[in-house]
Amino acid sequence: MPCHVNKGPKVREKVSLRHDASEEILGRVASLLTRALLVVVLQAGGPCRGDDASDKVEREKQSKRRLEFMQSVIDDMKVSSSEIESDAALKLGKTPLLRYNDPTRALGDLSKGLMDAGVWRLGESGRPTALVTLEIYRVEADRAILSYEFASLVPSRLDIVSPRGPVWRPTRTDLKMVRLPDAPHPADSPKARLVQMRQLSRRFAVHEALDTGDKVECRLLPQPIDRYADEKQGIFDGAIFVFANGTNPELALLLECSADEWTCGVVRLSAAALFADLDDQQFFNAPQSFGQPPSAPYLGTTHQITLDE
Repeated sequence: MPCHVNKGPKVREKVSLRHDASEEILGRVASLLTRALLVVVLQAGGPCRGDDASDKVEREKQSKRRLEFMQSVIDDMKVSSSEIESDAALKLGKTPLLRYNDPTRALGDLSKGLMDAGVWRLGESGRPTALVTLEIYRVEADRAILSYEFASLVPSRLDIVSPRGPVWRPTRTDLKMVRLPDAPHPADSPKARLVQMRQLSRRFAVHEALDTGDKVECRLLPQPIDRYADEKQGIFDGAIFVFANGTNPELALLLECSADEWTCGVVRLSAAALFADLDDQQFFNAPQSFGQPPSAPYLGTTHQITLDE
């Protein structure tokens, strides 16, 4: 389970000495302070280091088990399409593009709330066919809820069926790639284009509106969660950035370029009401999206499980 360590305040001690103190007195005081500090570090740090190491090993084991479980849930999904011929475009990733937690969604204490989560891509190469998120929410000591989100990035029909219950059959996508105005000519090297994409992503601002009327500003994660290219589709270079509540992604921003120009588009990764601005002008807005039918381009759904840890 993700762990947050609150470091205590640094303690500084100031020793005031007379300016006319002899070098011998100064040396003795310094020696005494050094030995006293060493004793404190050894006494306080010795057992803590052992405890910390043991806790870290256990946390890593639990984290590994949760990741293995989440990947098994993803692997269980059966994907097909009557309109997409490429098998590679219908394969789910073997590792998440992003793994995250969200302390803002804790349910009163750290033993409950979002335990672990990740975002996977559908499609082995090029622009993903879809994005799939999976979150584990603990609701009781031995019970949790699996929360799924599906977002289509292609206009074609998809069929994703899980033996655990979720069924998603989108027939379209909400993604609309448009020319990005006032963008530089795409650079020649991948490294330089990444710099350009990071600069371009900062022209966007995203927030979500809650039922309470509160406005939550979403922060841009500095690194893209995915990078791809597709010569057949004319994508010279592309990346997916996310705007998040903490590290929990709420909106995905796609930036792509041909040899001559940049294009951009967004898709929701949250059922909340979402708003995106480009250069302080509204670029995208979407109302709340709860209770969607399985044919929707974005779907959120859940089911309950029993916990082993």
